[in-house]
Amino acid sequence: MASSLESIFGPGGLLESRLPSYEFRPSQLRMAEAVLSAIRNRHSLCVEAGTGTGKTLSYLIPALSSGKRVLVSTATKNLQEQLFTKDVPFLRRTLLPDLKATYMKGRSNYLCLRRLDEIRLKSPLWGGDLGFDWRTFDGWASKTDTGDRAELAWLSDDDPLWDSIDARSDACTGQKCALFQECFVTRMRQQAFEADLIVVNHALFFANLALERDEIGRILPDFGILVLDEAHEVEDIAAEHFGRRLSSYQLADLCRALRRSMGEGESGAPGLVDRLAQASDRLFSGLPTVEGRHSLSEYRCARTHRTVDYRQELAGDATRLRDVLRILYHDLELRRFAGDDTEPLIRRIDRCCEVLEELFSLESPELVYWFEKSPRGAFLHLTPIDVAPLLRERLFQRSDTTILTSATLTTEGNFEYIRERLGIPEPEEIIGPGEFDYESQAVLYLPRGIPEPGTSDHFLHLLRHIRGILQLTDGHAFLLFTSTQQMRRVHGALAASNDYPLLCQGMKPKSRILEEFRSTPRGVLCATSSFWQGVDVQGEALRAVVIDKLPFHVPTEPMVSARSERIRGQGRNPFLAYTVPAAVITLRQGLGRLIRSRRDTGILAVLDSRLWTRRYGELFLKSLPKCPVADNIKDLKNFFLRIGSSQLGG
Repeated sequence: MASSLESIFGPGGLLESRLPSYEFRPSQLRMAEAVLSAIRNRHSLCVEAGTGTGKTLSYLIPALSSGKRVLVSTATKNLQEQLFTKDVPFLRRTLLPDLKATYMKGRSNYLCLRRLDEIRLKSPLWGGDLGFDWRTFDGWASKTDTGDRAELAWLSDDDPLWDSIDARSDACTGQKCALFQECFVTRMRQQAFEADLIVVNHALFFANLALERDEIGRILPDFGILVLDEAHEVEDIAAEHFGRRLSSYQLADLCRALRRSMGEGESGAPGLVDRLAQASDRLFSGLPTVEGRHSLSEYRCARTHRTVDYRQELAGDATRLRDVLRILYHDLELRRFAGDDTEPLIRRIDRCCEVLEELFSLESPELVYWFEKSPRGAFLHLTPIDVAPLLRERLFQRSDTTILTSATLTTEGNFEYIRERLGIPEPEEIIGPGEFDYESQAVLYLPRGIPEPGTSDHFLHLLRHIRGILQLTDGHAFLLFTSTQQMRRVHGALAASNDYPLLCQGMKPKSRILEEFRSTPRGVLCATSSFWQGVDVQGEALRAVVIDKLPFHVPTEPMVSARSERIRGQGRNPFLAYTVPAAVITLRQGLGRLIRSRRDTGILAVLDSRLWTRRYGELFLKSLPKCPVADNIKDLKNFFLRIGSSQLGG
């Protein structure tokens, strides 16, 4: 296979002959050789593959040649779809005509036929009051091969209809279901067991890893080779899924399900469900009204300056809620023995009791106890501080080879940070330089004179520099912010002058905003975290990526605070060991939105003078693209005069 890689990726090779726009990329061949070596030696492999490497084919071709089942997990559904609809068909046409590949999402993306039938029986006009003709939905349900909600372009992300008919594990009866063989999740599982390649996203992969002892919740088969693409996202996603949570929404949904199952007219049932709703309301209303994420055990009240332990304060309310849940559990157990189909409800109640027990009665120094308030409701969380031991046990020991790759895995030229955070056991490591010439394609704009964030006149200086950049590029820019508040403030100020067509995250779905940005001359997009990565805009539409300040974690966020305390307890500086490296990787992701092809040119701007004035600024500067640096608007303008404004955007 090693010699075959040269004939596939090398000059005059198969890829060059089959792809009209293909150019030989040494870093792509080097990565493919490293993947093959890791598979042969049964090692983990970390690959930083610079933008333009073509990393997907670099790992797919050698991995699929191994004869082992390959599971690829990507950071988002968009990347997952791109791999499955673009790269897999290409491999079938050129190298692997018999390749069996399947694409899997989380269970809640699929229609549950049993729940659909139940709603039809209970309400013949079940969709009539939701703003569309229910027959349209019924027609789709009878014809679809996948049951994937993505096929329903007219169904909004938050439509309440879907919550009542999706195939979530909480509502599943497994093999006891009369429609088990026809079930879309059953079909998806069967396809996965027959596949050479399974494409998933990180959320599904880690949810499955956390539920591997749950036969209903677990849907992935065993695999020999695991590829974690966009691996810089793994720590936070793994922590979320290895943790537990209970929300006001979950309990309200449970109450609705209990009322549907037990019936309003049955003796005792409505009273018990009402008691459950009241106990839930009492528990969650006892939390502070402030939005955001906060420690549950050490909440610092801004008004009284007192530190409150809400695990103790709400312990009595949690016990009362658990008592009502246990009564309902035993009531449903009797019904199950009588032949009633209540097992999913029993399972949901049991899980709620477990989480309440862990939140308010048990104590672990390895967990963070925190709560979140948002317009969607209130959430109680317990999350592991350190996922490295869990990943060593549950992930790295279960596959022969694990490949971790991203355009941004290193800080200061090494993998030490990501190795430690994820517990990667003695990986092979390569850093691909990327295939773009930043020296001639981009300029870094790092102005020195802006007051530091948080000072009174910072915003006016920030706005002045943004306007100066937009004037040079005639719009065509991403403005990326570290907070929603700052994004809205800048958007409002720019909208008042009406100089450029403005788009703002949250106004429309992400995919529609990107489509509109690409097609709008002189467009300017204001966005926050979800646009810092996984976004690809090539050519004329994007001439500048502007970042308002260094993307440090909020130090008071519960997970950040707990991780920092853990590092401090080890005798190390958490700011340098955790906060700065995490911000470096995020910053590199944001700046990576600009240069997506050899024809792209433009400005990479970070409007934070701390790069020059603070010691840690050096750590950021070492990790930024190697290209000309301008620290004032005059030098920036001269750069544009040198390359010629007509070349911008390709």
